[in-house]
Amino acid sequence: MSKKSDRNDKPGVDRPIHRDDLERGLRSIKEDIDSVKESASGLGIAAAIGIVFLLIVLAFLFGRKRGRQKYAFVEIRRA
Repeated sequence: MSKKSDRNDKPGVDRPIHRDDLERGLRSIKEDIDSVKESASGLGIAAAIGIVFLLIVLAFLFGRKRGRQKYAFVEIRRA
């Protein structure tokens, strides 16, 4: 059995690191990232919608409060 076909030994320890080793490692990292991205994309969209809604509500409430402070209500009574 040749040393190149034996994949049980550790690259960098028992044999030099080859291009195939790097490609295999990067492919496994990419697969992990893709799976995490797919599972988190729905949560991210929901969180973004919630934050936008919260900002709109806060802007409405602060604008309403400022409008009340800016204008005085004057009641005119005739006797």
